[in-house]
Amino acid sequence: MQPDITARVLDPLDLQLLALLEMDGRMSHARLARRVGRSRSAIQERIERLERMGHIAGYTIRRGNRTTDVHAYLLVCASGPGQDALAAALEAFPEVRVCDAVSGETDLILQVQAPDVAAIDRVRAAIAALPGVSRTRTALVMQTRFHRAQDAG
Repeated sequence: MQPDITARVLDPLDLQLLALLEMDGRMSHARLARRVGRSRSAIQERIERLERMGHIAGYTIRRGNRTTDVHAYLLVCASGPGQDALAAALEAFPEVRVCDAVSGETDLILQVQAPDVAAIDRVRAAIAALPGVSRTRTALVMQTRFHRAQDAG
């Protein structure tokens, strides 16, 4: 299949769909649609367009447990009082594992996990484009020195 010659900038929904498919290439159009709050037919058209544009070159499997995921912290500065709406929008990103509201100049700190740095960057770009986000900063986790499990107590 030839790539679509009409190059188009990927919008946040495109980036979100690509991230979801990278995590689970077998995810159905109906499930994708539910995850992003759109109709199945709209998602099917988007996926077909992404394939024509060459952003999706094929579907494959990865064997075994993936233990090489990249972890990052995304610091988000919000514009306006709509942090609840912003936090709700962030829930649609499967790569965002934790969303903490914090004090100081930064409003939200997100713990992000993705298969590679490029996927982290796609998530960062999609989040930066959300309404209510004025600025983001990213800190990649280079090495985990220790991790304490929560007490069952």
